[in-house]
Amino acid sequence: MTQSPPESREAALRLAEWIGVGLALFLLSGAIFPLRAMGADNVLDEAERAGLRILQLPVYLLTLALAARHSSQVFVAVVRNLPMAALLALCVASVFWSVSGSITGRRVIALLMTMLLAYVIAIRFTPRQQLLLFGGVLGLCTGLSLAAGAVMPGTAYAPGDGALRGVFLHKNVVGWTGIFTFVLGIAGIHDHARKVRRASWVLAVMGLVGVLASTSVTSLFGATVGAGLLVVVKSIMRHRGFRRMVLTLILLELAAVLLIALSLYLVPLLDALGKDSTLTGRVPLWETVDTKIAARPVLGYGYGAFWTDGNLAAWEIWSQLQWKAPHAHNGYRDLLLNFGVIGVGVFYVVIAKAVRQGIALCTRDPSGGWLWPMLAIGVTLVLNLSETTFLVQNDLLWLLCATGILSISFRHGAETVERPRHVRVAAAAA
Repeated sequence: MTQSPPESREAALRLAEWIGVGLALFLLSGAIFPLRAMGADNVLDEAERAGLRILQLPVYLLTLALAARHSSQVFVAVVRNLPMAALLALCVASVFWSVSGSITGRRVIALLMTMLLAYVIAIRFTPRQQLLLFGGVLGLCTGLSLAAGAVMPGTAYAPGDGALRGVFLHKNVVGWTGIFTFVLGIAGIHDHARKVRRASWVLAVMGLVGVLASTSVTSLFGATVGAGLLVVVKSIMRHRGFRRMVLTLILLELAAVLLIALSLYLVPLLDALGKDSTLTGRVPLWETVDTKIAARPVLGYGYGAFWTDGNLAAWEIWSQLQWKAPHAHNGYRDLLLNFGVIGVGVFYVVIAKAVRQGIALCTRDPSGGWLWPMLAIGVTLVLNLSETTFLVQNDLLWLLCATGILSISFRHGAETVERPRHVRVAAAAA
């Protein structure tokens, strides 16, 4: 049957939307272009970084165009997740107490554009469509990295390290990309469509190979946590009412015990295994960062302002460690540096709301594709124990997590509006 002109136009616009968002995600991934821009010294200088920032302009233009076209839905998505809106408002407000207001202002604008794209993806693509979209981009990046390792090893392997960096600047980025490729793959394996399941097996295997090739212990741990979270979420989905509540409480207690055990016994365990008990210099870094957090505990130093050349406190850390760390290598500490305990409190509310609503959606709509947002949020929380991806501007991994959070609140809010109150009460009682 031939489509009418309006239908053909809408179909063409929808196809352009898929292609445009896919290209935007690839540009945000940090694949290929930074590696090609880097000089022979294997370090990006300021001029090279400025050139790379130009690549974000098409992403911003596309984001603004789509947001303007669907402004009413974007507004609804903002209203349905007020804690996230409050967190972003705190980022903007931090300009007034930042140690470098101009840098905070520029980085806040970039963060708002990244978050606006997350809102657009959340309202324009269902969770299953997001799985295909993010899975396709991350799978492409991981596949290109593995292919580069085979055909041009001189470039694809880090100098003097032997670890695969693929089409990225650092092996850790290959590992992080591999984690989320693996997570999206194991989530897609449970899809009801056979083609999606087959493609997801390929993603899962490719992501795991990327993690192993990066030789990143953090990435391997993240992939293991992702697989464990899959088992946990599936177990919760199979139970109802009181049993689900008891199971959730038990799992939360086990998670708390695990985190406490890691904090108390990780360093002795690494010593016993002959590994670097400083976590590649992270432990001394964290000790010095904690003193700076204590100096401004309530509101921090302003969004993105601490690790800058104009901040004396950062130079004190760099001088003491003889290492110019770009961030705290711990997302939670960087949140404290950015916004203090107030920001961390708001962030906790954002995550708690997403987990609660996400579990509800997984239970009510098992075939809706809600597994991947839950796994992505969980893995992001674990990854930030030794890296920083929380609220990072122009970053695909934070965009992935933020899209999952916003999709959950947007769809959960729609379901709440559509279902009468007596139906929701009866379902909760059951």
